[in-house]
Amino acid sequence: MPLLGTALALLGLFAVSEFANRRGVAPETTRRLVHVTGAGTAALFPLYLGLPDVVVLAVVFALFLGWTRLRHSLQSVHAVSRPTIGAVVFPIGLLLAAVVLWPHPAAFSFAALMLAGPDAAAGIVGTRFASPTWRVTGGEKSVLGSLTFFVVAFALGLAFILATGSQGIAGAAAVALAVTAVEAVLGYGLDNLFIPTVAGLLGEQWLRL
Repeated sequence: MPLLGTALALLGLFAVSEFANRRGVAPETTRRLVHVTGAGTAALFPLYLGLPDVVVLAVVFALFLGWTRLRHSLQSVHAVSRPTIGAVVFPIGLLLAAVVLWPHPAAFSFAALMLAGPDAAAGIVGTRFASPTWRVTGGEKSVLGSLTFFVVAFALGLAFILATGSQGIAGAAAVALAVTAVEAVLGYGLDNLFIPTVAGLLGEQWLRL
């Protein structure tokens, strides 16, 4: 069954992250591994899963991540220094995008890849390189992090335009700018909740995905 196979693969991903963490890999790195791989996998869901399957996966893993956070386990994902519920709301954000965008599979894949690419890249650059910052609930955002998000989001939009034969470089820039703004004002990991739906809806409307 595709649903069972996907669930087991995702559990295997968590197992790999825990193994790496216990061998000394920092939680920021293992969490990012799960983030990128999980979102990248979700982008493929329209190819082999139905919407009910995605709903089941999202609910099960949201409960799993919430339970492990309350139990202070799964340290490879939860033991980062900043206050965040991003891991818990991650599957919920993808669920909301799936419910809204399922008739438009390219738009859903675009939404998922916004988490796998721009969001992760912004986190890496924003934490490793100094630049002006501003406060958001539960933390701070940086100029370089937001600029990185925009550049990668714009590149992702261009890639989808080329893949689908659409016309709209300006639309790709507008989508990237709008989603960057969402990421820039939300802290505590709540960008994981809103980025997929916003990106998917704008991709469907402005990029004709």
